[in-house]
Amino acid sequence: MKSNKSKLIQKKQTELSWFRRRTKNLFYSYFGFGILWLLNCFTIMKSHWAGDDWPNSQTPFWIEWRYGSLSLWNVLTEALFWNSQWMNGAGRFYPIHWIESRLIFSYLREHWEYKLYQTALLAFAGLLFSYVVYVLSKSHTLSIATLMMLSLTVQFRRDFDPHIAFAVMLPSLLIRVLFAILLSYLAAKSRRTINGVGYGFAAGILYFMAMSTYEFGFLLFPTLDVAFLIGTRDKRHEQGQDVKPKFGIFLSLSPRFLPILFSWIGYGIFVFGYLRPNATSISGSYVLGLSWKSIPVFMSQAFMGLPGIAFRAQDFLISFSTLAILVIAFLISKKTFNFFDEYVGKREFVSQSGKTDQNQNPKTGSNSTLLILIASNLMLAPGFMMSMQPSWWDRADLTHSYLGVMITEFGTALLLSLLLLKSPFLSLYSQILPFKKRKRKT
Repeated sequence: MKSNKSKLIQKKQTELSWFRRRTKNLFYSYFGFGILWLLNCFTIMKSHWAGDDWPNSQTPFWIEWRYGSLSLWNVLTEALFWNSQWMNGAGRFYPIHWIESRLIFSYLREHWEYKLYQTALLAFAGLLFSYVVYVLSKSHTLSIATLMMLSLTVQFRRDFDPHIAFAVMLPSLLIRVLFAILLSYLAAKSRRTINGVGYGFAAGILYFMAMSTYEFGFLLFPTLDVAFLIGTRDKRHEQGQDVKPKFGIFLSLSPRFLPILFSWIGYGIFVFGYLRPNATSISGSYVLGLSWKSIPVFMSQAFMGLPGIAFRAQDFLISFSTLAILVIAFLISKKTFNFFDEYVGKREFVSQSGKTDQNQNPKTGSNSTLLILIASNLMLAPGFMMSMQPSWWDRADLTHSYLGVMITEFGTALLLSLLLLKSPFLSLYSQILPFKKRKRKT
């Protein structure tokens, strides 16, 4: 009797010791790669005015000249004026961006203020993306790996760079889409229908705002649909029901998802069914078409998030280059990969104890296949958009991209993380690095 009691106490102590080590490793991993991500984002502070930002930085002066004073009402009036011009001329509808950009340039007049704002938004988008990955996968390991990969895939370019120019249009779009993904997931997972419909309406509104920030968001609709499917699977799993995706084709008809679907359809009809056919001066990159030249454009842009693809030798002197970040990641990854080993060890411990493991894979978590769909959508959508623009047919290649490349970088970070954690690389890596192996108590 005493022997059984002592074994039970020893078992509890072993489990408690593991959870303490796990919490410590989690802190080291999130903190270490979070700092690395912030350092990468602070490269923006070294940049100057780029793209449209230089003429747009004069916004407060021409508002004062045109309206007589710089006030919130006059700023909004100026923003809506330009939005109406683009609606009638090019058939575009992105009032949220016009409002944001006029406010930014009107009240962040100093160069360092604007660059700090750019840095903060990009950093927040990366951290939020890591959190979304955790919510959808239930895997800290995948979340940490994605945060690590972001510092390798997000690269600063010398042409149309969305990180350092264009009034933070892309980070703003991405943040709204990520919040909409979270709300879509909660809409499906909520036990009460009224709450689920409420989350769905909130997701639909946020997604419409995302598309009204930059119409490219229209192509990211599949991410919300897959997030809703993941939420449905998680809820059915908790209820002990079948989680096979055979019901997935009916998700769009759920009253919880309908607000998101109507938001997407409504924007499409308004912009592509009404504004563009009635636009008076569509030209340049806003002309759409398809040809055999579209294929190499699409293929080249799919790889624009690969680490080092935008690297140039002179980058050592101006920023945290991709190569430098890779070296830093290698040096500090000891804690993270040690955590990976501990996580696998915990799965073995749980299996031996006879308890049920909620995650199908101890490193990538549940729903990893569906997460590949989200990553693929983020990776491929920008190239698909550029492939339909004749102005890019003879320009786009592995060294030239456009604003959507930021979306590609985030999708690439998630896909590389999934592939890394599903491969035998981790086992080989743990043998190469001099980790201190802890003896597991028996």
